[in-house]
Amino acid sequence: MTVIKDCPRRVAAEEILEQGWVMKESKHMQHWRERFMVLTDTHLLTFCGESKGEFKTRKATEKIRLGFGLQIQSLPTSPQPGAAFAVTFRNEHGESRCIKLLVPSDEARSRWIHEIT
Repeated sequence: MTVIKDCPRRVAAEEILEQGWVMKESKHMQHWRERFMVLTDTHLLTFCGESKGEFKTRKATEKIRLGFGLQIQSLPTSPQPGAAFAVTFRNEHGESRCIKLLVPSDEARSRWIHEIT
C-alpha cells in the first residue's frame, strides 16, 4: 500500500482518485517546475519532485481542499508543450489563489478536470 505522509492525513492508495507528474507554474517567478500531483476525494496535493519516482520531501507544496469556491479553467495556450489548466481556490487564510498546471496532453487535462470536479 502506498501511503503519502505529511498530508492533512495519511493518503492510502485506495483513496487516490488520480495521480501523476505535472508541471506547475511557480507563484512568484512564473517558472514551470515538475511536481507530483495527487487527488483524493477531499484534497488536491502537489509534492516537490527531484526526479520521477523520488521526492525531495514528503511535505506537500500545495494542499488544496476540494469543495466550495473551487474553480477550474482550461487554458488555451502555454509557453511549454502540453495542455494547461488553472485551479482557483481559497487558501487557509481565506485568500483567493490560482495555480496553473501543465499536463502532457488534452486527454490528460480532461481526465484531471473531470476527476477534480
